[in-house]
Amino acid sequence: MEARNSNRSASPATRSSRARAPALVAALALVAMVPPAFAAEKLLRMPEGDVVKLEAPRGAQQTLTGALGRPHPFATAEQRAAVAPLPWLDDAAASKPAKGNAKPAPELRGPAGDARGGAAPPFAEYLARGDFAEAWRDLERMDAGAQPKARDGMVSPQDGAHYGYVRYPGNLNTSQWLAAPWNKIGKLYFTTPSGGSSYCTANVASGNSVLITAAHCVYTRGQGFNSNFVFVPADRYGVAPYGKYGWQSATVLNNWINEGGRRWDVAVIRLAGEQSSGRPVTDYVGWLGRSWNQPYVQYTYSHGYASNISTQYTNICRGYTYASSNEGTDVLVQGCDMTYGSSGGGWLRNYTPHSHSGNHVNAVVSGPHIGDFGQSYVGPRFSSSNIVPLCNAAGC
Repeated sequence: MEARNSNRSASPATRSSRARAPALVAALALVAMVPPAFAAEKLLRMPEGDVVKLEAPRGAQQTLTGALGRPHPFATAEQRAAVAPLPWLDDAAASKPAKGNAKPAPELRGPAGDARGGAAPPFAEYLARGDFAEAWRDLERMDAGAQPKARDGMVSPQDGAHYGYVRYPGNLNTSQWLAAPWNKIGKLYFTTPSGGSSYCTANVASGNSVLITAAHCVYTRGQGFNSNFVFVPADRYGVAPYGKYGWQSATVLNNWINEGGRRWDVAVIRLAGEQSSGRPVTDYVGWLGRSWNQPYVQYTYSHGYASNISTQYTNICRGYTYASSNEGTDVLVQGCDMTYGSSGGGWLRNYTPHSHSGNHVNAVVSGPHIGDFGQSYVGPRFSSSNIVPLCNAAGC
């Protein structure tokens, strides 16, 4: 795949006739509005597998500048709170079922591994309170008297076991949006190639400010990369207590582009500094760990901003993951009733509340389990074939 520019204009030398003069003036005016450099794709041949990396346009990484001088679509809390989640498109992400009734082969292309998470500096909360004072005042007002409630009939502190899992609210309350590991999980906003605004869930999972999310949140198959990426850790009702982050690069597996399939539905985004302070996201929230080539059966806590429950805070499903012959190799299944918006949410093994250790991202939400929409979902089992080449390319 050749690197390509997302915008092109004809040379003025080809438009020299007087009849085309008005068109030339209009074209030059348009070019004057375009940023000096455009995002470009590159195919990188990694030892573990090919990836495609998109570099962000210069000048639009940290400042969240809108295209062609237009206002950025995710600049305010009101804009962010109103964004709808990305739907699950089965035809874009469906796995290739295994033949017969045999369980999928593990394909462990290397030893099991993990990378440790990390804490923000000791003064991180003080720093965030100072840098994002208005956001903290908004959240403190909620906590003081107008604490939002979980939607009646949908969520309770622990709503019981269904299909081998238990679901409960995530960062609804101060005790969680303020603490690890929950403050390292947030909303990823973006514009689709068709021009619509949407969001997914994403996770800070590297000391180099690299996000892990689902590939379908980064690259729309058959159309190309999404754009205008903005990440808000611990997003709650559109408020950004730890700031807003543009992006430097986005990377997906070439297999996702060419084949699709749940096992390839993972992507990474390297973040720029916070739009106003310039600090990396890890200065405020730290980062989660990562793991790969682990057994299919794990006890995990999966997270997401699920629209069927609430788009404004996360929920958590806890339960065992397992393999399914219908889903194919390197795909995990977990019971959970979260749907749209939970895409990209991390499945954490070694779950350790109020701690910067453990909490390894082992998969992300991809979409519904075949024939079981709204009761279980699937995600790519992190392995040497997917998360390793992505992280090597992005510099996790």
